[in-house]
Amino acid sequence: MLKKEERILVEGMELVELYRQDPVLAAKDLLNVELAPIQRVVLRDMWKKGFVILVAGRGCGKTFILAVIAVLSCLLYPSYRTGLLGPGFRQAKLIFLEIERLWDRSSIFRHACQKKPTRGPDSCYVKFKGAGTTGSFIEALPLGVDGSKIRGSRFFTICTDEFAQVPPKIFNTVIKPMAATSRDPMEAVKEFDRQKRLLEMGLVDKIEKAEANKLIMTSSGYYKFNHMWKRMKLYWDMMDRGDENYAVWQVPITDMPEGFLNLDTIEESRGSMTEAEFLTEYMAEMVSDSDGIFKASLLEMCSVDTGFSIKLRGHPEKNYILGIDVASKQDAFAICVVELGEPNKIVNAIERYKLSFPDMARLIYKLCQDYNVVRIFMDRFGGGESLKDILALGLDGKKPVLDREDKETLMKDGDRILELCSPSTGWLEEANFGTKALMEHKNLFFPQPPFGVNEREADAYECIKKMKTQSMSIVVQENPGGSLKFTTPTKGTPKDLYSSMILAGWGINKMMQETEEEVPYLYQGGIITPRNVHVQEMISPITGDSYLIRR
Repeated sequence: MLKKEERILVEGMELVELYRQDPVLAAKDLLNVELAPIQRVVLRDMWKKGFVILVAGRGCGKTFILAVIAVLSCLLYPSYRTGLLGPGFRQAKLIFLEIERLWDRSSIFRHACQKKPTRGPDSCYVKFKGAGTTGSFIEALPLGVDGSKIRGSRFFTICTDEFAQVPPKIFNTVIKPMAATSRDPMEAVKEFDRQKRLLEMGLVDKIEKAEANKLIMTSSGYYKFNHMWKRMKLYWDMMDRGDENYAVWQVPITDMPEGFLNLDTIEESRGSMTEAEFLTEYMAEMVSDSDGIFKASLLEMCSVDTGFSIKLRGHPEKNYILGIDVASKQDAFAICVVELGEPNKIVNAIERYKLSFPDMARLIYKLCQDYNVVRIFMDRFGGGESLKDILALGLDGKKPVLDREDKETLMKDGDRILELCSPSTGWLEEANFGTKALMEHKNLFFPQPPFGVNEREADAYECIKKMKTQSMSIVVQENPGGSLKFTTPTKGTPKDLYSSMILAGWGINKMMQETEEEVPYLYQGGIITPRNVHVQEMISPITGDSYLIRR
């Protein structure tokens, strides 16, 4: 006697047709998935329509629904191909993770596959068995720098998560064309010709559209200046014209059934977020802009189509600076790496917790090795003075990093590139408004998402996203004496990465103001020497080391 799974997959074509008409029933029977009421409605639209955008609050299951759509499509249609994409490979792999969980919970899904879901170095995929035909296929892919590596891929359904963060140029030129191929192109041609003849004979009123390939996009809420909002308005316009192939859903956490989400966690998040953050992350709203000094629209302008991504190592012919916020006991040790140029580019960001001062120094030495670091701008307080002393030791045989203003190390050999900053009220105003001015003049850019498969790049980009989120939360308040205070609406909200960014921004402006007499510097024998100045080599009578003096 055939097993239940074999009866469904081999003999139960009537049941398969029923499942094709009702994906909610299919999800329950085939995948053991029980969906919330709003998820059922959204799933049916994704199943029947070709162009769907779902904006959902955190925890509402948008990534999970994409996984369900991908698996059901390949289970119920032979030779089907589904692509999983995101702004970075990490987002595509999160959809694939949900697919792996479905594979664990569904014996029918497991029986339909050639083998368990596979994670490769540059793709993740599931291969289905084929009954006399090519088996269906699910694949998660990285976009690549410009999408060229996956340009030839073709899918019948494309699931794109975190759609607001996908570069619009790549979506339009690479992702959309992936869905251009019909499952059976010649059969579609024949059907169109048949309906055309029926229309000419007056037997039908219109030509019915063939079943379309699908572009399904999901995201958290975001800002209205983003390309996703423009596409949402386009889809609403198509819906108003009566085109039933389009759908837009906004699902806030209040649409989920009671008990579906942890309310305590949500309330804790509400207390630590700005109003705009909470509305986008949990209420699936599209808001006009953020309220802080670094508005979301400004950060977006400096992030879209910038033409570069994370760099874990510097270019040998480029110069770099570091902005460093030293960790106090409860804060993070944060570093912003900027490639100097026109424009200046933030190419890396690092956040570490519970590092000792020696380990902080070792990380800085490593960055100086990986990048041609010409200046380090570091907060004097919160441990900055202590870290300065350790950097001057040259741990593990590394070349010491010395304070440019420290006369006690004047005769010591090392890279005299460290500058300690004292964040007084005046300094904070200069650093914040100066960094903002760099962005407004398009002279400080953020990287695009890393399109490759390197996990370190993905981690660095997550830090960049946190840096921008922290920056958006900074508001300006007036002190009783009339000076300005830069703070977050909620006490204790992290801002370490933001601090490293304005340290770097302040440093860029300072270096831009320096005369040719002052930069760039030669670091030789511990003496700072400007180029194009006559120098004379001297020998220290104490240490025997050579050093240079200016003439």
